[in-house]
Amino acid sequence: MRDRFVLTALAVLLLLLPGCGSRVSRIQSESTMLDPALGLTVLPVHTPGPAWIEDIVEDAAGCAASAVAKVPKARLVKTEEFRRYVFPDQTDAVPLTRELFRALGRDAEFQRRATAAGIRYIVGAGGTTKQPSPRSTCTSGGCLFVWERESTAWAEVIDVTRGDSVVIINAAVSGRPFLLLSSIPMGAPSFTETWACHKLKRGLAEFLTARRGHRP
Repeated sequence: MRDRFVLTALAVLLLLLPGCGSRVSRIQSESTMLDPALGLTVLPVHTPGPAWIEDIVEDAAGCAASAVAKVPKARLVKTEEFRRYVFPDQTDAVPLTRELFRALGRDAEFQRRATAAGIRYIVGAGGTTKQPSPRSTCTSGGCLFVWERESTAWAEVIDVTRGDSVVIINAAVSGRPFLLLSSIPMGAPSFTETWACHKLKRGLAEFLTARRGHRP
């Protein structure tokens, strides 16, 4: 009976696996030329939400910083240095959300301080993992629980001298982790955060490398 359940559950799993996948999208300014040597800093941008939506901002920001570090001649200003130069009186600043991040890029005083500190571009990075309650299939031999899991990591580059959005890169990865509950529990993890982060890092590095050059 146990073996029959395991075989049935695995057959169901094989039907579910084709639903796993990923997609990367990019929205960019057509005429924008970008010179990473002029200075970039990465800011973590939080996404508040319900308990079943996990904020993966630290992963996304780390991957964005890693992408910038891979670009030849790019000058990456660490987040701590950025805050010290641009926000000297706000050591306990309210965490940035996406709306606050975009408003910040258009703020004249912020633009002045960032430019004075030698920062031309800010890269806002954030992301979420969504995993609602699982679906289950049960027989006399046990139960199969399957989750719909999706992680999205994004990065937006803003030119602080103009307040313009240079590019938005969005990487989404979906997966279906499962757990077989029978006499011998079995499971299959789905590391969607890792893959979304990897795809974001690659997409951002490719964009920054391809768009190098001075903007008139």
